[in-house]
Amino acid sequence: MKMTLEVDEKKLAKVMKLTGIRTKTAAVEYALGTAERAARREKLFAIRWKPEELAAAVDPAYDVLTLRHTDGR
Repeated sequence: MKMTLEVDEKKLAKVMKLTGIRTKTAAVEYALGTAERAARREKLFAIRWKPEELAAAVDPAYDVLTLRHTDGR
């Protein structure tokens, strides 16, 4: 969708330089995606999980240390 925006050119240039993104459109899409992920993460972390809910969220057979030393299969 085409749209006209007023964007801080210095911030846009800085994002493009830091990320290596070459187009302004891609930089804006990157920024929007990053903002969306951050908002979702904040919303998730705001949930007050009960200990039982946290325990039920992970398979008891899940062993992160074993997975770190294998290919995860």
